[in-house]
Amino acid sequence: MNNYIFNQTLYILLIGAFLLTSCAKATLTVRSPAEINTRDIRNIAVGKFEIGQISLKYKTERNGIWQTHPVLLNEAQQKSISRSVRARVINLLTATPYFKVVFSDEFEKLENDTALQQLVSVRGYKTQNVDAVISGKLWLEIERTDGVDLSKEGLEYFRPPRSRRSLGLNLTVDQVVWWPYKSTRGTLGLEIKMTRLVPAEVVATTFETRTYSQRIGGRSTESFQQIAESLTSVLPTSKTTETESIEKSADVLPSFEQIIADLALSIASGFVRRVAVTDKTVSYPIADGKFPNSKILIEAGAYDLAIEQLQQATAENPDPNDLYNLGLCFEAVGDYGLAQTSYREAWSAEPENLLFAQGMGRIERLQRENPQLLRQLESR
Repeated sequence: MNNYIFNQTLYILLIGAFLLTSCAKATLTVRSPAEINTRDIRNIAVGKFEIGQISLKYKTERNGIWQTHPVLLNEAQQKSISRSVRARVINLLTATPYFKVVFSDEFEKLENDTALQQLVSVRGYKTQNVDAVISGKLWLEIERTDGVDLSKEGLEYFRPPRSRRSLGLNLTVDQVVWWPYKSTRGTLGLEIKMTRLVPAEVVATTFETRTYSQRIGGRSTESFQQIAESLTSVLPTSKTTETESIEKSADVLPSFEQIIADLALSIASGFVRRVAVTDKTVSYPIADGKFPNSKILIEAGAYDLAIEQLQQATAENPDPNDLYNLGLCFEAVGDYGLAQTSYREAWSAEPENLLFAQGMGRIERLQRENPQLLRQLESR
């Protein structure tokens, strides 16, 4: 009896999860204020991203013997990595209308952060109309591995009879199978700093780490089935076959430069959100109301027409789902007061509805952030 109740409850939860994920969505653009007060900073330059330490290793395994080969980078390669990270930061800054990026290499030519602080303290820079400089420092460790997994597999061999008198051959062979694989794992530590020029001070700083790991090849159910299906003799040359297949595979490991750029972009995105007004695109569920065309209008972004239609519908028959959709439209056009009223009316009719409660929570957060957001935008 308990198992039956448990299975029925699990079935209902799965159905609910499916309906929630498959329902229509409204796509909105939400603007968030900067976490740090940077209202008096408009024009920024991007300085150098100094290399703190880089450790690149290549590990190979042959016949059970592991060897580690360090990968040494020359000065030009290190500068390329530094400029790649710097370019990602510039792209993020130019994507936000909050800052104007001043393209100057004066600050990039400085040796390190100490040289930047000294230049700022004596006001020895020549670039005009710059309020602040963003610079950084990175530490990197990446290890690439070329190895082999070993496993004992029972491979079934079948040879059909060659004549009416022959019974054929059907047997299972236990064999050690080689599974070549390649993997990459890395860790990036990135420090980003914003320095105001007048007065000279560090406005914002952050240090975060990101890790990356990917593996291709090795033992898997699919690769084992491929070997079993292609078996043509009792002792197949599975090692040679799999080595060729992994080299010809469409799956490839990213380059060192790509790994560094992706990890740096993740950290830099968080820093930009701290110092600048940012926009992000979000999707919120649309309720199943009684007004038939509301979903189509909201999905198409026709919020003004949807508001007009839903106001008429809810005035005659205040359905909670239609009220929620009306609040969603008001939220999309930025009228948070009317959105809150509609969400509250919907929630009052169905207090147990989580969707309605989430709408009220979003509006309360937006109303708390809105005064700060307006002050930051007015400074521009």
